[in-house]
Amino acid sequence: MDATRLFAEFTHDLKIEDLPAATVEASGRMALDTVGAAIAAWNAPGVRELRSILSQWGEGPSRVWIGGERLSPPAATLVNSSMAHALEYDDLHSELPIHSGVAMVPAVLAVADARPELRGADVAAAIIAGTEVICRLARATNSYFGDAGFRGWNPSSVVAGFGTAAATARLLGLDADGIERAMGLSYAQASGNQQCIEDGGLVKRMQPAMVAEAGVRAAWLAQAGVTGAINAIEGRNGFFSVYESGDYDAAKLRDGLGSQFEIDGAGFKRYPICGMSHPAVDALRELMAEHEFGPDDVASVEVYGSKFVKDMVGRAYQPGDNPEVDAQFSLSYCLATVLLTGNIGLTDLQPEHTLSQERRTWADRIPIHFEEELKGKWTARVEVKRRDGKLLTRTRKKAGGQSDTPLSTDELITKFEDANSNGSTGISAGDARKLCDLLLDLPRLPSLAPVCDALVPSDAARGAVRRAG
Repeated sequence: MDATRLFAEFTHDLKIEDLPAATVEASGRMALDTVGAAIAAWNAPGVRELRSILSQWGEGPSRVWIGGERLSPPAATLVNSSMAHALEYDDLHSELPIHSGVAMVPAVLAVADARPELRGADVAAAIIAGTEVICRLARATNSYFGDAGFRGWNPSSVVAGFGTAAATARLLGLDADGIERAMGLSYAQASGNQQCIEDGGLVKRMQPAMVAEAGVRAAWLAQAGVTGAINAIEGRNGFFSVYESGDYDAAKLRDGLGSQFEIDGAGFKRYPICGMSHPAVDALRELMAEHEFGPDDVASVEVYGSKFVKDMVGRAYQPGDNPEVDAQFSLSYCLATVLLTGNIGLTDLQPEHTLSQERRTWADRIPIHFEEELKGKWTARVEVKRRDGKLLTRTRKKAGGQSDTPLSTDELITKFEDANSNGSTGISAGDARKLCDLLLDLPRLPSLAPVCDALVPSDAARGAVRRAG
């Protein structure tokens, strides 16, 4: 049986009442974190252009968060998912280079906005099922776990569509055949590459959204009876043949399906930067806290990382047309910021900082080296030589916020409130806290209408935000 059929039957048959309590609660935590990351970027470069263009092409039943434009469910998914990924503040996985929440949450909430009869339990189950599909496809991909890394394609921007298609098809009430068709139709639209990261393109923040949009569209096409590839995942010209030349671990698609859940491994970021930079940032912050030094005490900082760290975030910091993106994917910039300020947050991605001569000078002084012995994908070692001659080192294999050192619920709420404030959303502090509570309670909500309504503040509030901006 092709994994497409396997995932279709799993998605259709999943019963939320049979799942572990922690797995169910993880859907609410993922929703909270994803929505928070999104609303902070509701008017970010790239997002505002999408909102403007799509709102000219016709209305629909689903709303853009904060802005309130009414679009079709696929179009609303495209905008809201782009928001969620724009600031690199979205979810990450403890073992995989995947952002499942950034695709899943905007997709299912766009469907729920169009289908008010859906309950929180329906949406939570769809998030859990879709996340399973996305993460298992990434886990089975051998190139990631080897030395080479992905062959130029971006995992979140290719496999996410399979998960959003399956989840949306379930929410539309399709049977296993319909879910299978939806995933095949989504595969016809799968795309995404790493070159936009190399070039600092704004489209980087849209790529997972594009396949999330495609998955939602695919489900509606499948409901209408349109057919697609049946063996979309393991067929002769299926996903693994086309993207991985047939090099994949089929057992990882199947083992434990229905008894072990990938959403349990979801982690959430402490910093709005590429996850590959987090271990080194954590390491430098720890050294600074333990040894009480600042930039004036430092002679040099050097970083040694795995090939994946070097390839993803190890390039010299050379801000171009989109300095925010360049900064998010420059470990040198991130560490320069930490050295100068003690942390890195949303405000550090503003032009007055990303183009600051002081930060650029320090970034130039922090080289990133590849070290073959550092085999863990996330692993990085930071070496700080102080002016007094003392050498300080710290190695981190994972980022804080991943499932082995998770953010607490209080930390997630604080992150959400900070994102709301930084984004100038028009949602009051009190209403933001109520929205946090609703999202955390997602699996038990009788309707998603209170969540969808809360994500579109009043016209007066939005007008005040726009006038202030």
